[in-house]
Amino acid sequence: MHMTRRSLLKGSALLAASASGAQKTSASSLEGASASLVADALRKVGYDPRRLTMSTDIRPVAGHTDPIVGPAVTTKWELTREGMSSAAIRRFVFEPVDEAPAGSIWIIESGTERLLSMFGDVIGLACQRKGMAGAITDSGCRDVAAMESYGFPVFAKGTVLYGPGNAIRPVAANVPIVCGGVDVGPGDVVVADNDGVIVVPQDVLVEVARAADELQKHEDETRQKIEAGIPLAEAYTL
Repeated sequence: MHMTRRSLLKGSALLAASASGAQKTSASSLEGASASLVADALRKVGYDPRRLTMSTDIRPVAGHTDPIVGPAVTTKWELTREGMSSAAIRRFVFEPVDEAPAGSIWIIESGTERLLSMFGDVIGLACQRKGMAGAITDSGCRDVAAMESYGFPVFAKGTVLYGPGNAIRPVAANVPIVCGGVDVGPGDVVVADNDGVIVVPQDVLVEVARAADELQKHEDETRQKIEAGIPLAEAYTL
């Protein structure tokens, strides 16, 4: 029997959910799915994946190998003339990380078009130690070699040596934000890999996961036919 990595990961996730009596409504229902598969699944159930895909300049910059999938934990920054306080950093940056559930993905709206480092390896290490699946920002980060060394996946527009200074300040955590041009709510499921970053709203997760399963099965069957020597025009049913 031909088993894909997604099939194996998904089987493990479903066994765990069954053992705990959980419903198939968590991020684990998309475990192992690629971002492109999720985009196709969204389209199949009537949603425009372009509106849920972050801008293409947000790319993996550290610790990235396989697709990451997880519910969003959010932090919102905005432009300021007042500077930022240590209290705001603790409340809207440190606390969301310290309280984040394992497997979640930290999504950071910078509030600026400037490339600034929103975090480095110290905060990245705290995320990794909490068991978070990764971090994504619409701005920059730094210390990528260190984050690469402990395998923490980070997606950003680039790397930069300096932080926000007094240009922006954190103003909220675990609230709806906009990152990479996409609305992201706390708990929305984020899927990210080398092809891009896509967001699945909580209220459509079940139908998207079901469509992704169907599409994956079709792709697996098509690959088997091609590997068996069947011509593409015959193997690939549209």
